[in-house]
Amino acid sequence: MLFKFAIIRTENFMTSKNFRFTRKTRVIAMLVVPVTVLFIGALLATQFMHGAARAATSNVKQPSAQVRNYTFYIRDNWMKMPDGQRIYVIGYTDKPQGAAQVPGPAIVVDQGDTVNVTVINDKASLSNNFPNAAGNLTTAPLQTVDGLQLPSELDKEIGAGPIAKSGQNWQKVSYHFVAQQPGSYLYHDATPMHAQMGLYGALTIKPKGILSRAYPGAPPYNKEYTFVLSDMDSDAHKSTYDNLTKGSAAVDWTKYHPNYFFINSKVWPDTMMDSNDSLNVTVGQTVLVRLINAGSEVHMMHTHGHHFQVIGANGQKLAHPYYKDTLMLAPGETADISLFLNKPGRYMFHDHIEANTTNNGVYPGGMMTMININLPNGQNPVAMPDMGNK
Repeated sequence: MLFKFAIIRTENFMTSKNFRFTRKTRVIAMLVVPVTVLFIGALLATQFMHGAARAATSNVKQPSAQVRNYTFYIRDNWMKMPDGQRIYVIGYTDKPQGAAQVPGPAIVVDQGDTVNVTVINDKASLSNNFPNAAGNLTTAPLQTVDGLQLPSELDKEIGAGPIAKSGQNWQKVSYHFVAQQPGSYLYHDATPMHAQMGLYGALTIKPKGILSRAYPGAPPYNKEYTFVLSDMDSDAHKSTYDNLTKGSAAVDWTKYHPNYFFINSKVWPDTMMDSNDSLNVTVGQTVLVRLINAGSEVHMMHTHGHHFQVIGANGQKLAHPYYKDTLMLAPGETADISLFLNKPGRYMFHDHIEANTTNNGVYPGGMMTMININLPNGQNPVAMPDMGNK
């Protein structure tokens, strides 16, 4: 079996082969036929906006492009849930002797930067069972036919520019590309089973020479958060471990039934333990939240007490931003939302699909966190006014 590493365009990811709906709005992305190439894509070339955006940045000195180097190792680990259950995962880490991080290390670069990513799968227990870790790279996301890469001329049609590959020995491969389009992206292993086990992470490309804005001309923000959403079937993960270590039967992923739902691989109440997994602001501040659905389910993120402005989707600035309090993200989709938080208190921020706010069927849990809006003196006198439902 082959590990693949990919950054996708959602319109290609979201096909009938990739997922299906059940009566509970369940989406099973593992039904996609595994491809046999390692690819990275969806870095679409655009131009800076004219008018106001150009005027706002005309006096800003443009920084020179940088070279960003990343080395990821494929490792395994166990995630402990609040109810005591342990879930086996396979993921990336940037530490040679480290355990898997889920999600993987964040890739954060500026527009115009050259990005070098080296992927290494040198752990015997994984490489023997999942050989050929690095695979093959193309800029054309999902542009394959029965595992065959389409002509490279197609790569240029999506504007990603040339990507080089070096050092391939099936355990270590390096990839090189230029980050061109600001936005929020999902990187992941291209085999759905491997991504479901934890081989995914967030890629952020920030606009060149512009601070505290997701895109040229987008609203400014005081704080920025990235929420990687995901879901797991603990039985399937255990069966994968048994298959790797005991040679038991392979997992039938068509029977995927998730029972844990995550924000940055945390479930409620653990989402309150790390300040990166909940919104913590002073009244009057604006926050940018990058929502990235790395899971196999549809997730509908809902805020109490405040509406948010959707300013970007799938690595593209929206020409016509709009306001919502609930936003649906299909598997592989990303969204950038801006929240102006002007009412002190504590408000829920959660998946509006009730089953996804449980831990192994027990409520409350799952994909839920809080928006904590403090007074300027740091106090928060209102615990949860009217639950923010009005």
